[in-house]
Amino acid sequence: MDFEKLYSKLPSFIKYNRFVLDFFLKIPKKLNKLNKKSRINESHQQLFELMLLHSDFKAKGTLRNIQLLYVELLRFIDNVCNKHSIKYWISDGTLIGAVRHGGFIPWDDDIDVSILRDDYEKLIEILPKEIEKYDYFKQECGLSLLRDNHENYFKDFKSVYDFEGDAKLLDENKFMFLQIAWLKPYIKIDFFPKCYLKEEKIDYFKKHFVSTKYKFNKEIKNGEKNFDSEFKIKSEELGFTRTETNYFNDCIDALQLDPVWIYDVDEVFPLEKINFEGYEFNCPKNTDYYLKVMFGPNYMHLPDVIETHNLIPFIESQFSSRKEMDDKFKKDIEYLREINDNFE
Repeated sequence: MDFEKLYSKLPSFIKYNRFVLDFFLKIPKKLNKLNKKSRINESHQQLFELMLLHSDFKAKGTLRNIQLLYVELLRFIDNVCNKHSIKYWISDGTLIGAVRHGGFIPWDDDIDVSILRDDYEKLIEILPKEIEKYDYFKQECGLSLLRDNHENYFKDFKSVYDFEGDAKLLDENKFMFLQIAWLKPYIKIDFFPKCYLKEEKIDYFKKHFVSTKYKFNKEIKNGEKNFDSEFKIKSEELGFTRTETNYFNDCIDALQLDPVWIYDVDEVFPLEKINFEGYEFNCPKNTDYYLKVMFGPNYMHLPDVIETHNLIPFIESQFSSRKEMDDKFKKDIEYLREINDNFE
């Protein structure tokens, strides 16, 4: 069930109420726990964890090709950021994979990146210029930053939503934060912007962040408010600031229905390096702290319910044959690897 769609149909006076929204966020998690068909018994769970956590188990076939293409796209982002002194870090499930598996979670088909606001805005201006140096890269690339009425900020680029394939197989939600995609075969990296938070506003922030963020995203998408002016107003109300403080959180143009995750700056910075699929990428200084904030104390255990982004059937729908798909994967992985190995 798509809870985002269901919730969006509620009357405004209900869906913008913070108590209703907070309750709504808990529903999918509760249903997952009740879904006995998606769970395995405790002894089998322990055996499954031993097999995956204490072996070099890797994905194979199309899923592994997806992961390898992702690695090269992430390497390009890393090269661009290092060249221009932009600080980013791998986060969410990507960071769990790095800590727990030394690379992708074996079934994962996604990469997530976090970045502070000033660096985020710098990357928005620099990334298209770096891509434009490579004709085939730009041809195959989608780059999106959705603003008023969800118009793409990057006028000279295809959107990450301009893809071939069976759209019904993908999440239909469109997000306004920076995203880069390799359009065929389709993969997409999300950049989650983070903002410093004034300590004296934390109590207010905890009460109002999720509902404010949800309303902000909807009003910008529907053209009811201007992004720049509304972003400034809502950021000031919530206590966001450009000046470094002791805490930071997701900005209001991040994922609409994520909860409050307040991070201690000293636990995250200065950033360190972590191995991910044989390469070194930026990560929080204290990965254990960071992942406990997001996922709780048991993040090293396997989840009860395994979820993916359904990329394999979607990518298969982009091609007329497996050979065509496999050949395109091979060509594009090698193409990006060559760029990354010789990046200037």
